Amino acid sequence: MYFDIYVDDKKMGTFGHPDVEKINISLSGAPDQNYVFAGAVCREGETQYHYHWLQEEIGHSSQVRIVPVESGMVPPPIKRFEMGRAARKASEHNICEFCQRNETEVPRLIPGDSNRPGICSDCVELCREILRDEA
Repeated sequence: MYFDIYVDDKKMGTFGHPDVEKINISLSGAPDQNYVFAGAVCREGETQYHYHWLQEEIGHSSQVRIVPVESGMVPPPIKRFEMGRAARKASEHNICEFCQRNETEVPRLIPGDSNRPGICSDCVELCREILRDEA
């Protein structure tokens, strides 16, 4: 999917990607500045990326027009962010308050805070077995 952006009938560019999942055109304003932004969520293999192409200052009375097109000369994005959650690394400082093993020694640790103790998945399963046996 591709699109052309015009500001006051001046073409700002063609933007898009062959594997677009979502396109976003945003306008942002303040008393002294207004901007138009162009971006898209694209898939490359199994990974999603957010492409950011355009951040252009516009006037207070500017007209922005977006026109879908079949293709075009798309410039490289200004920014390209890999989406998704970064993998969290296990820490030896996080421990299960019940068995005293640290996060690197257990399958999964549900971290605690100042009001709740941390507990590992092994201890959760042991508690489930105790409750099941008492029923």
